[in-house]
Amino acid sequence: MCGRFAQIDNEDKVMSAFDILQSEMILEPRYNICPSQRIPVIIQQDGLRTLEIREWGLIPFWAKEPNPMINARSETAAEKPSFRHAFRKRRCLIPASGFYEWGKEGGQKLPYFIRLKNEQPMAFAGLWEEWLSSEGETRRTCAILTVAANSFMQKIHHRMPVILTPTSGAMWLDLSGTVIPPEKLLLPFPGDELEAWRVSRKVNTPSFDNPDCLLKLDVPENLGKKPEPPEAQATLFD
Repeated sequence: MCGRFAQIDNEDKVMSAFDILQSEMILEPRYNICPSQRIPVIIQQDGLRTLEIREWGLIPFWAKEPNPMINARSETAAEKPSFRHAFRKRRCLIPASGFYEWGKEGGQKLPYFIRLKNEQPMAFAGLWEEWLSSEGETRRTCAILTVAANSFMQKIHHRMPVILTPTSGAMWLDLSGTVIPPEKLLLPFPGDELEAWRVSRKVNTPSFDNPDCLLKLDVPENLGKKPEPPEAQATLFD
């Protein structure tokens, strides 16, 4: 499952890149975003895009009890009961500057930070829902879509989030499906456009949320080794 990501781009950059007209929040740098936290998402309604807040961990609208799911597999999201309604009606973008993934090396799970080489704005393909509790509380929640890893990410882990650019993100938000079927956008991002480096294992701790999360560790380069079988790897982005 997706365990950590960062969003450090300033609000003007994100608003401009994704043509967002209004925001219900102040977008501040966050270096270690964790499940269950409230996160920024981009919603499109009536052709207008807004930056809103959702709880990371989707609860289907029909669920009797909350059981948040932070990931949705792109291969099954359109048909799986937990996600199919949101897939048709409630797609969103989750702005990000990069994400963390844990690879197993020498019997240890070691974290990497992965981002676009050009450092341009990106977003994860997401789904959102509204769930009403028996006490009348409405919870707006979301999940990140994942896909099989590209050749670059396979050296770290066998799954990765669906990464979209402002252009492909606009197609994902188009609920009419007239531009392109949404399933066609759920592809591994080109590996040659990504870069990764080892970071401190302190990112395992949710309270560790500052620029030091992204510091490159001075360790030997080992991304060229043969990837381990999926069952032997960490499961951050299932």
